[in-house]
Amino acid sequence: MVQNAKTGTMIETPEREVAVINQTFCDMFDIPGPPHQYVGLKSNQLFLSHAPMLKDPARFLKTVESTVYSKESIVDEEITFINGKIYARDYIPIYEGHVYIGHYWEYRDITEKKKAECDLRKANKKLEMLSMKDGLTGLNNRRSLDKQLEIEWEYAQKEKEPLSFLLFDIDYFKAYNDTYGHIQGDECLKEVANIAKSVVFEESAFAARYGGEEFGILLPRANQYEAIKMAEAIRQQVEHRGIIHQASDVFKCITISVGIMTVVPSENIPPISIVHGADQALYEAKRTGRNRISVYSHHKEADSNV
Repeated sequence: MVQNAKTGTMIETPEREVAVINQTFCDMFDIPGPPHQYVGLKSNQLFLSHAPMLKDPARFLKTVESTVYSKESIVDEEITFINGKIYARDYIPIYEGHVYIGHYWEYRDITEKKKAECDLRKANKKLEMLSMKDGLTGLNNRRSLDKQLEIEWEYAQKEKEPLSFLLFDIDYFKAYNDTYGHIQGDECLKEVANIAKSVVFEESAFAARYGGEEFGILLPRANQYEAIKMAEAIRQQVEHRGIIHQASDVFKCITISVGIMTVVPSENIPPISIVHGADQALYEAKRTGRNRISVYSHHKEADSNV
């Protein structure tokens, strides 16, 4: 049974002499057959002569010695060879009654299994990344923004640094869709997203499509002045792009309105408060004429129209 097994098997005596070894074991370690010629040979000599096959021979031999010394069973220990093969190794100390009579080693080729697991992890990671992206604009989506907000909020709270959030939307976008159609509306969204990408050059900034025609930009370590400067740069770029919008009551080209909130996070306020504050400021920017920036104030709902 051992000689015909598809697993590499070797049984040693208590003195570490080979008692049984099969062809599969020899093939795995590139040991020339036939296997029976190695019976009676010290197993460590067998391993030493073929150690260069191993990715980490010193670790392999040390592990073998410590395993034999401890006489504790091991299951599914992974061993990697330089040829890319990956084997799972089992070790079982053999007893007859209470008398210790030897060691049992078994190696199974799990290369394909590990490759399949690796491919699955890559596929799952890709799916996770896709689930965090907006399919139309290529920006991060609201889900990823919410997660990033929690991370940046915790960091800013710990470091006592400011955190700013910009929330902006396209003015009279429903009228744009009604006038030019949804396909053109999608192109407009992509164009605005591209403008935001080009302006938001800071590595730490996090831009996302928040939903519909709304976009959000998280600016770690940015004070109110810096947030206003970034918002104005985006607003100007959108206006200067000159995307025709005859149905707009503000300007005959696409424009945006922006709400800003800047805060130094603390335990007393939840992360979502920065979004709510920027949303209130955005409402104020739209209420007072659109194509402008409004900054949230703790004393008033929204003021400082720019």
